[in-house]
Amino acid sequence: MIRLIATDLDDTILPEGTFELNPEYYEVIRELKKRGILFVAASGRHTSGIRLLFNCVMDEIVMVAGNGSCVTYQGKTIDTRQLDHGLYLELLDAMRRIDPSLILADQPECVWTDSKKEDLVDWIRNGYRVRLERCEDCAVIPQPVLKIAMFLERDAFAGISSIREQFSGRANIMAAGPKWVDVVANGTDKGLALARIQSVFGISKEETAAFGDNGNDIGMLKLAGHSYAVENARQEVKDAADEVIGPMMEDSVLKILKGWL
Repeated sequence: MIRLIATDLDDTILPEGTFELNPEYYEVIRELKKRGILFVAASGRHTSGIRLLFNCVMDEIVMVAGNGSCVTYQGKTIDTRQLDHGLYLELLDAMRRIDPSLILADQPECVWTDSKKEDLVDWIRNGYRVRLERCEDCAVIPQPVLKIAMFLERDAFAGISSIREQFSGRANIMAAGPKWVDVVANGTDKGLALARIQSVFGISKEETAAFGDNGNDIGMLKLAGHSYAVENARQEVKDAADEVIGPMMEDSVLKILKGWL
């Protein structure tokens, strides 16, 4: 019997960087809750954006934000992981040397950027709808920082190698989408966040289902007794999943959930 359903957001249940979620998800989430099944929204997105996306069902879901760096339920923090400040400053400097166009620093309540690229800043504000704050220099924002992310116009998987080479073993470095490189503290990812949720709610791996499309979802899929990759997922994600379902653009996750209900 499934008691917990965890799903990635971007390119798994809605298009990357948008708010285009099929409203049927809200009714499904309410029905799952009635049946004692916990819904977990797990994303690299910031808490503020996830909260707004699921505002009408906030009391029914657990939010895993920042690729596992912040886990909340009904307004309470279950877990939070922060980057060492000195390491954060090193990462910021390294990312600026690769591509300074758009770098984001997540804190618990907001996201900071010192980007001067107004089109990219507008996209973050209006696409992801996070609480975004502007500053002159991300090196002097308040602590703690939970995640630092870099946007690359080219493929993130191609651009991630230099960061991994420089910081291997010191942080968890991942491609969180086609053009995003996310860095969080060691011991932080969606899978470890899911393990914490399973422990808190007394739910086993065998009672867990998970859906994803990108490399940052693999840890979560491995912690689920029933794991699914959407058809548009990267090949390594498909290889890690028990089953490959239809693509995100056909609401394939929603169809699976409705079928279970």
